[in-house]
Amino acid sequence: MHKINLPSRSVKARALLITRLLAVACLLLFVQTARAECTAAMQSSLVSFGDVDLLNPGTLTTQATVTVTCRKSAASGTAQTFQVCLAADGGRGTIHQLNPRYMCPSGALCTTTTANRFAYNMYIDASRSTIWGTTSNVQYRNMLNTSISFFSSEAANTTKSKDLTVYARLITPLPNVPPGQYTASFADGSTAVAFSTGSSCGSLLTATRFRFPFTVSATVVKNCNVNKPNNIDFGTVNPGDTNLAGSTSLGVTCTSSTPYNIGLKPSNNHTAGAGEMLPVTPGGGNTDRIPYQLRSGSGANGTVWGNTATAAQTGNGVGGTGTGLQQNYNIYATVPSADYHYGDYQDTVTVQVNY
Repeated sequence: MHKINLPSRSVKARALLITRLLAVACLLLFVQTARAECTAAMQSSLVSFGDVDLLNPGTLTTQATVTVTCRKSAASGTAQTFQVCLAADGGRGTIHQLNPRYMCPSGALCTTTTANRFAYNMYIDASRSTIWGTTSNVQYRNMLNTSISFFSSEAANTTKSKDLTVYARLITPLPNVPPGQYTASFADGSTAVAFSTGSSCGSLLTATRFRFPFTVSATVVKNCNVNKPNNIDFGTVNPGDTNLAGSTSLGVTCTSSTPYNIGLKPSNNHTAGAGEMLPVTPGGGNTDRIPYQLRSGSGANGTVWGNTATAAQTGNGVGGTGTGLQQNYNIYATVPSADYHYGDYQDTVTVQVNY
C-alpha cells in the first residue's frame, strides 16, 4: 500500500478559504440585520408651487405627500409599533432659518447675499400655522409624525405604508424677482426620518436617522398689466380751429427685468398711428372723417407712435423694462384742422404691450 502525503500548503489554502467564507457570511448577516425598519420618500421628490404670476397672484399654497414605509422586525407572534418622525431644516445652503424658508434661482446656492430670494414656508397642518421643523432648532421643533403598528399575527418582514401631507405657502408680499425657476434643495443632511418604539418625536435626538431628499420649486412667469388710460378729449372746437392737441397717460406694470414694447393701433389699423375719428351719430349726410396722429412726444412735431412694435423690436412704438411697479407713459394726439361738419367724433385706439 502506498501512502500519499498532501503538501502542507494545500491544507493551509483550504483553511484560508473556509475563513473567508465565514467572514462573508458574517458580513451578509450584518447587512441584513442593520437595514432600516422605516423609511420615507417625498412623492415625485417635489413640493411644487407651479407657475406663479407675481402681478396677478392666484392660489399661493400647495401641498405634497410623504410616504412612510415600515418593515416589521419582530418575529411572528409579537406585536410591534413604530413611532416615526420626519424633520426638515432650512434647506441646502448657508441660510438655515426656518421662518421664512427661501427659494433661490435654480442652480444657485441660497445665501444671505443672493440677489433674488423667494420666501415660503412648509407646515404640518392644513391651516398652515405650525411650521415643519427639526430638533436642531429650539424654536421650531414640531415635526411630521405618525405611528405604524403591526399585529402579532403578521409575519416578520411585513411592510406597511402611511401618507403624510406637507403643506406649503408663499410668503406675501411677493418679491419683485425676475421670471425664471426658483428652487430650494433638501439634501445633504437637510432632512431626517427617525423611528423608535418610544412614544414621541423626542426620540429623534437619539434614534438612527435616514435621509429623504426633495426639492421645493416655483416658476415665476413673465407678465404685464395695462391700466386703461383716460380718453383724449379735444373738447368743443370751432370749425376754423387748427393744430388741436390732447394727451392722456398710460400705466404699464411688468414683472421685474421683463423687456416690453408698446404699440398703439387706431381702428383703421394704420401702422404709423394715423387714425380717423368718425361721427358718433352717423346719418344726415355727414360722411366726414377727422384725421388725427398719435405721438409719444408733444406738439405737431412729436415722435409718431405707431403699431410696428413686437416683443423683440420697439419699431415705432415705445419700449421699457419691467420693475414690478407701474411705469407711466404719456400719449399725445394732434389734429391738423377742425374744419368739418358739426357733431361729435370719436375713434377707438388699442394699446398693445408686447413682451
